[in-house]
Amino acid sequence: MQHKTFFRTVLLGLFVLVLTGCNNPDAKFAKVEGIITYNGTTVEGASVTFASADGASATGTTDANGKYTLTSSGAAGGGSGALPGDYTVIVKKTQTVSTPDPDEEALEKGQITYEQYQQRMAAKGPNAGTKITRTELLPKKYGEPTSELKATVVKGKNPSIDFALTD
Repeated sequence: MQHKTFFRTVLLGLFVLVLTGCNNPDAKFAKVEGIITYNGTTVEGASVTFASADGASATGTTDANGKYTLTSSGAAGGGSGALPGDYTVIVKKTQTVSTPDPDEEALEKGQITYEQYQQRMAAKGPNAGTKITRTELLPKKYGEPTSELKATVVKGKNPSIDFALTD
């Protein structure tokens, strides 16, 4: 009698696991990883976006070894993966440099008063203040929606989708 109860419990447990697995909304997303190199060197800190013609997308950021793992905002459980389909791949790496206005620095160091600072900034016009410069570190051809990089994501396990970028 104890064996029947044990087997019923095991069967019930398996049934619950099967039903739970079948209702997993993220089961339709496939894991996608790869490596980005530029002129033979791995790229750290690049954003990688897979964008499909129907509006689906998945993104990732490369680590110190150039490796990215895609996540999708449409996935409920942690956002892992991408939907199967054909994608245009956009790869960007931007360097941002802030250059403070000399008068902002003078105010910060106590070399001018706040009133003097306000007068000087007003005289410089609406574009006064800290200047922010963004520089693309990878060729523009990879960072646009018309990128020449393409990928196909298949259901289930995908091989590493690597991209070797060049000038």
